[in-house]
Amino acid sequence: MSTQRHRRGIRGHVPSGQIESGRSVVASSLARSLIVVTLVLTVLLPAAAQGPEGYGAPHLFALPTSTTTRQFGMGGVSTCVEDIGFPNPAFAGMLQGSQGGVRMSCTQFDNDGLKLTGTQAWYAMPIGEGEGMQFLGFKLDSDRGAIMTPAGALPGTVEETDLALHYGRRLSDRWLVGVGVSPVLETKTQLFNPANGSVLSFSKSEANLGGRVGALYQMDDDGFVGFVFDWYTEDVRFQAPPMPAPQTFDFTSTEWALGVSRRIADNVIGAIEWMELKSEDGALRSKSEGLHFGVEYEAAPGVAVRAGSNDGSLSLGAGCSRDDWVVNYAYIKDWNDDAVGAAFGGSNTHQLEIGGYW
Repeated sequence: MSTQRHRRGIRGHVPSGQIESGRSVVASSLARSLIVVTLVLTVLLPAAAQGPEGYGAPHLFALPTSTTTRQFGMGGVSTCVEDIGFPNPAFAGMLQGSQGGVRMSCTQFDNDGLKLTGTQAWYAMPIGEGEGMQFLGFKLDSDRGAIMTPAGALPGTVEETDLALHYGRRLSDRWLVGVGVSPVLETKTQLFNPANGSVLSFSKSEANLGGRVGALYQMDDDGFVGFVFDWYTEDVRFQAPPMPAPQTFDFTSTEWALGVSRRIADNVIGAIEWMELKSEDGALRSKSEGLHFGVEYEAAPGVAVRAGSNDGSLSLGAGCSRDDWVVNYAYIKDWNDDAVGAAFGGSNTHQLEIGGYW
């Protein structure tokens, strides 16, 4: 009996070296799993920000920060240059007739990255003496392009849909004010699993309360001090591994810009502006700010060329007007690079605008 027990003991015994080896394999597997989870949890969303605060990346390329193509070529100023399809609602108080048009932007990021396409349409009309309204719509979408993350490049997409209504009124010879609301302001960003194409992480937002106010002080025919302020609350849903279900956040988004434009020579107009965009929910925050400035030179009657700096990024533009029509083109290198460059890479943006007066 003792011999049989001894033999069974030999057959059932696991050498201590094999036990230690098995523990090492398990520990190594757990370590790799923890590393993968950590990388996934720290994936950079399209605002080069971690976690749900990256939901606002589309705002940087859509209606909340959009401006006219003329001003886009002048460094992206938005508050203080009288123009067609204006972003400052106070300019609606200066309308003398109806106007409308369409504006298209294409942003191609480097290294086979995202390609963003933005389309904006507007219509504006006077509704009384010193009063006017403007309707705007904006659609931003992208193809599925590479976004850099700590885990490497992952495919992703960006979307935004906006509708807005502006009202402006002249208070005196010098002062104008305006207000705007966006009944539709929705964003969506997604990152995908490169192996099977499934959604790896996403954020969706929808504005539910807020608006825009604008003000102008008219120094002369071509000189303005302009101010715009946005305030919105946004419901944000965010999910990333290993979350079993989406989490909901209540972000407050604010944007303000202050600018000055002036004719500095018979055929030269200059403008300068400071802009800040911020979103926060408690300790979760994202922020983008910068200086915009540029000039426009009238090379011939109805023909102008432009140049400027959009928060350090070079902008160029040109345009022509004939009878009641205007066509403008603008280009910017590395648009919003300080906010999205780490995730998206460098970029080239081309914008074309066609508008008419009647």
